[in-house]
Amino acid sequence: MRVKIECPINFLQVQDINVILDSLGYTLDSKDPECIVVNPGTDIFLGEDYFSHYENLKIVGTPSTGVNHLDVDYLNNRNIAAKCLLDNRNVLENIHASAEFTWLHIMNAFRKFIPAVNNVEKWREDGNESLLRSNELAGKTIGIIGLGRIGRKIAKYAKAFNMNVEYYDPYVDNCQYKRVFSLTNLQKADILCISCYLTEETRGLIGGGILDDFKQGLIVVNTSRGEVVDEEYIYNLIIKDKIFYSCDVLCGEQNINMLKKSKLLNLDRDNIVITPHVAGATVESQTKALRGILELCIK
Repeated sequence: MRVKIECPINFLQVQDINVILDSLGYTLDSKDPECIVVNPGTDIFLGEDYFSHYENLKIVGTPSTGVNHLDVDYLNNRNIAAKCLLDNRNVLENIHASAEFTWLHIMNAFRKFIPAVNNVEKWREDGNESLLRSNELAGKTIGIIGLGRIGRKIAKYAKAFNMNVEYYDPYVDNCQYKRVFSLTNLQKADILCISCYLTEETRGLIGGGILDDFKQGLIVVNTSRGEVVDEEYIYNLIIKDKIFYSCDVLCGEQNINMLKKSKLLNLDRDNIVITPHVAGATVESQTKALRGILELCIK
């Protein structure tokens, strides 16, 4: 099958790429591909304007769990299959990068690692120690929204740190952890970790005053998708010092001009941390994801 690969592969040696392609029966062809593996980190929405140039395109694969960067309706209308890593669970379960990066956000939120790095010059001055005094994770309660692949890994990490684990997921019954049947039943949590998929059901899930009665200073970590939260609501909670918001995702990532106007992105406060959607960007995970999506597309 002729394939065009747009996702990052510059971290791989040419011979390693060729081994993967040869083993699956692919040949590279950027002009007339039957398959395109898109870049899930694109800052544009991939639809008719892009795909109409490829007359013999049969399948589009994205080495990610989300497809909000693809016009799936357009692809379906052209009888072009769209594949993502949700269709290859075996590969997904062996990818740890996003869960590890989510835990990094959690650790920083509790232990103020970034502020500590940025205040070395003051060393152990009284004011600096007061600024950087933080909290232990042991004994704290984490509420996980979505006990899927990443949520389960986060729960394991949390247990290893002697945290109490509660979760909300209408579709998962896991007796290892305390299950609640409403988001409001997570009000005892010290931290909320948003790990659910973006669906029509979860779009704007965190909004409408849902966190108003949670603890003051609640930590909210979102490495899911920006659209899972109502960012106007989150913005208001941040400026009122109601929450500490730590995220790797924002709304509208496929429109870079809109993204740059984000009220969250332009906040300059101590109670918000944003990373540029790089949770999955490791050599190991991207290699596994590339091979995994190529395996799906060749079937």
